[in-house]
Amino acid sequence: MNSMTGYASMSFELGDCTFLIEIKSLNNKFLDIRFKLPSYLEHMEEGLKRLVRGEVSRGKIEILIRVAAKEAMELKLVQELLGRYMKVIGALAEEYGDKIQVSLQELLALKSLFNSTADSVGRFEQQEVEKMFIPVLRKFCDSRSREGELALRDIEKYVGLIVRSLEEITKVYPEVQKRYAGQLRKKIEDLIDGGIDETRLMTEVAIFANKVDISEELSRIKGHIAGMRSTLKSGSPCGRELDFISQEMLRETNTIGAKVPDYTVAEQVVQIKTNIERIKEQVRNIE
Repeated sequence: MNSMTGYASMSFELGDCTFLIEIKSLNNKFLDIRFKLPSYLEHMEEGLKRLVRGEVSRGKIEILIRVAAKEAMELKLVQELLGRYMKVIGALAEEYGDKIQVSLQELLALKSLFNSTADSVGRFEQQEVEKMFIPVLRKFCDSRSREGELALRDIEKYVGLIVRSLEEITKVYPEVQKRYAGQLRKKIEDLIDGGIDETRLMTEVAIFANKVDISEELSRIKGHIAGMRSTLKSGSPCGRELDFISQEMLRETNTIGAKVPDYTVAEQVVQIKTNIERIKEQVRNIE
């Protein structure tokens, strides 16, 4: 089981350049992959996306690739820039006369007018970049897997607590039934004192039977717990399925609380709902 949150970062040397590749992810209902690449690597985006889709099915993925020239390469780039600037300035001087005077600082400030970085640095093959990208992606997936294992242990713990609460409800439920049966008998006696009203008697019996019978709800919750445990062991992306199961468990738990307003049962219902909400918090991070 994988978390939707993860992070990995690695540096690589390629030729005269240093590559920094960073991948991080946040929760998202769908798979959303976004890149921050140098302009001369943008044509590789679709190939990198294909690699990510092969490993990730859900989450907002942000991928940063930064390329920095080594010192020798940086000097070469500056020299190339200055050479190109001087040619342009020379051509302008011929057209407008010798009135043009530009300092070295002003020359370097013209860098944005030229695309020298793309020409000089950006000569990389798709295969070279993907070869660096794959170990970062693997490390990123490992971080998501580790976080997913932590979430799995927490969910299993909360499921265990829910099972204990259900066992407690099952244990006290017969006594709750007896107590409500006593209350029903008293109501019937009151009716007899004033003459038996068969319609009223049948109504009270129907209300009693409907009010305290929670056997179906208990059975369905146990079924949902079995389904949740099976899903957790599947090893496949299961966030949406776990969210649906926990929502169904919460619905059945609310029904039990509404049917049996007994303090002991209500106390366990609160515990179950608390642990279901804790499960839902973890599930929000699950792929």
